[in-house]
Amino acid sequence: MTQPRVAAVGGNKAFVPLVARVLGTSPDDLVAIASVASAERAIAEGDQVFDVVVLGPNITESDAASLAEFVSKEVPTTAVIVVRDAPVDGAFPRLVRSGARDVVDISAGGAELREALMRAVDWAEGIKGTTVRPEGPKAAEGAIVAIFSTKGGTGKTFFSCNLAAALAERTGKQVGLVDLDHDLGDVFAYFGANPKRSLPELLLLEENAGPEEVTRLGTPLIDGVIGFGSTPDPRAELLPSGAVTRMLRTLKDTFPFTVVDATSEYSDHVLAAFDLADAICLISGLDAIGIRHLTIGMQTLEKLGVPRDRLRIVLNRADSKVDLTPEDVEKLLGLTVDARIPSSSLVPRSINRAKLVWEEERRSEVSKAIELFADRLRSDFSVGDEPTVTATVSKRRLWKKG
Repeated sequence: MTQPRVAAVGGNKAFVPLVARVLGTSPDDLVAIASVASAERAIAEGDQVFDVVVLGPNITESDAASLAEFVSKEVPTTAVIVVRDAPVDGAFPRLVRSGARDVVDISAGGAELREALMRAVDWAEGIKGTTVRPEGPKAAEGAIVAIFSTKGGTGKTFFSCNLAAALAERTGKQVGLVDLDHDLGDVFAYFGANPKRSLPELLLLEENAGPEEVTRLGTPLIDGVIGFGSTPDPRAELLPSGAVTRMLRTLKDTFPFTVVDATSEYSDHVLAAFDLADAICLISGLDAIGIRHLTIGMQTLEKLGVPRDRLRIVLNRADSKVDLTPEDVEKLLGLTVDARIPSSSLVPRSINRAKLVWEEERRSEVSKAIELFADRLRSDFSVGDEPTVTATVSKRRLWKKG
């Protein structure tokens, strides 16, 4: 029998060596994956096919169930084992119903885990001969673009809203716009609107829901932009990361682009969005504190395993006459600045009037800079062949998973 392909998801520093030890192999022979969302992304992209996926004790029950269900649908030849460091109670039947092959308690040692892994490897080897993955082209998927800054006042939400409008017009297709700051988010205020439904309602949507069901839970903001968010509530509970992952996958299958206005914190649901994002835009002004936040943000994301080629650098008020220049920032970061948004009094005016600069001042330098970046994203992700078509809800065919 060939060496089984095993992925260890989550856990602490001792988890991967533990799994390797009970398998009688080296930790280097395993694939270590930081989170459930990253595992789903790796499996969905088809870069590697695993015989067994082992989930560490720190993976919540909801996230474990989400991944088990995802794997059972996408790769039915892969076994999922959920590891716990305490006696397993009522979670066992719930996780098995979701698609997990086994739930193992390692608090008394690794013997039970070894037996479960051997059973899983044997099962995976045996089922390969009888299960054939469907062939044909991969279903069309959209791109997730997350906008992030740990510093306030950088123009993160302004950029998110105007970029979504630009992408809708330049692609001629509907675009999703998500406000992940569900307790104090401002996305809808930029359009002078209120969300019709809350994010928790979208989180409960079945993963195979059609485009019509998805858009019904959103709020039309301007032509082609469908907003998803909640009425601001400082008492709102944090969104479960597993549910956010499922929600974004649904939006990814529905829209060619989904723009996510992330919070300024590295909370679990924001990290889940980063794991699924195709591009993460780090936005800053040309002030020293803002660039410091930007640098730390880059370093943090890299430590979390985000590849540099998924990062985009956006400078707001990039023509400000200060000691720093965009070229200085590029030299400091070792990356090219992808978008330079100029200073303009149109920006605060647009916020006060609840009318986007993109909508009201299409010929302005601000709009031109946003348009240029939107077209770069279209090129990066091969979306939209007719940039001059204006997106409208009534004339659009939504992308749907085949």
